[in-house]
Amino acid sequence: MKLASQIVGEGAPVVIIHGLYGMSDNWLPIARKLGESGYCVHLPDMRNHGDSPHADSHTYPDMCSDMLEYFNDHDLAGVHLAGHSMGGKAAMHFALAHPGLLKSLVIVDIAPSAYPAGGYIFHLNIIKSLQSIPLATTVGRGQIITQLQQKLGDRRLAMFLAKNIVSPPSGGPYRLKCNLKVLLDDLPHLFTGLERMQSFGPTPVATLFVKGNDSDYYQAKHDADRHRFFKRSRVTGIDGAGHWLHSERPEEFLKAVIPFLANPESGPWS
Repeated sequence: MKLASQIVGEGAPVVIIHGLYGMSDNWLPIARKLGESGYCVHLPDMRNHGDSPHADSHTYPDMCSDMLEYFNDHDLAGVHLAGHSMGGKAAMHFALAHPGLLKSLVIVDIAPSAYPAGGYIFHLNIIKSLQSIPLATTVGRGQIITQLQQKLGDRRLAMFLAKNIVSPPSGGPYRLKCNLKVLLDDLPHLFTGLERMQSFGPTPVATLFVKGNDSDYYQAKHDADRHRFFKRSRVTGIDGAGHWLHSERPEEFLKAVIPFLANPESGPWS
């Protein structure tokens, strides 16, 4: 699949994979800062998200295949690959399957582990809330945000999700950018771990896990799975940050990531 993308800056290649319900725009502020630091940052929209095509499935092998095609189309090698949440899981799959294409790996607030049913229910509620928005009669973004906030009880989350609902340039009713039906169908798959990748063994790629210290997506109990697949890795946490740490604490996020990109082989590993 040919993925839509935005490319910022010049220099060593960085590819950032957004999370579920996300898109390249979410990472533009970080990409611009990395561009100022001498990197060429690729921000692809994953399948069924943003401006990329819709498809009938949404699995990690699908995303890994799409990314390999993207790397080939853009002649990318020696890449610093980063991914947030769902994008982090996709990046892990890619690093296990294609380590020779990567220089480093940055995983943002996700573990290489399966997640319990509570997370599935949370995301099921998000999808149902998005599906309930009356697109034909919606008159503005403020109305969309208010309706999502009423359903989900979280204004920051409502504002993030509302970016998926857009008005065509020519006018007419609002429409959804993301393919909610397929995301719902494959939602259970997105909560699986890396068991299917056991045959690839641990990746040699130097890896930094960055977590929000107010988030529960990466916990100490996940260290065993991390050591199993990413032996050359370490974890750093950002205080005062939750799951969307790159937007909540962008300066602290960059302070954690930029030195690693400059010298990923330095360790220490833990």
